[in-house]
Amino acid sequence: MNSSTTKHTVTMTDRTIISITSVEEVVSFDDTMVTLSIGDKLLNVSGSDLTVTKLSLQEGEVVISGMIDAVVYFEQNTKKKSLLGRFIK
Repeated sequence: MNSSTTKHTVTMTDRTIISITSVEEVVSFDDTMVTLSIGDKLLNVSGSDLTVTKLSLQEGEVVISGMIDAVVYFEQNTKKKSLLGRFIK
């Protein structure tokens, strides 16, 4: 386990309610996908008729309801290149 990984929980009930803790930011959301930032990872929750029913960034908790099809983790690109760095390889 990477020491920079934030410990979090993901609890799903009947593919219709998912609760996630240690959320730092809601990166984007619509009725088919919610993207959350958790430490050095991004978490995508995809499905249909998704609604954020609870959002408490002070507590780090997000609850999403709807028909959940997938929960996928992605590495978050934390290294941002300067404009000059993008042109120089």
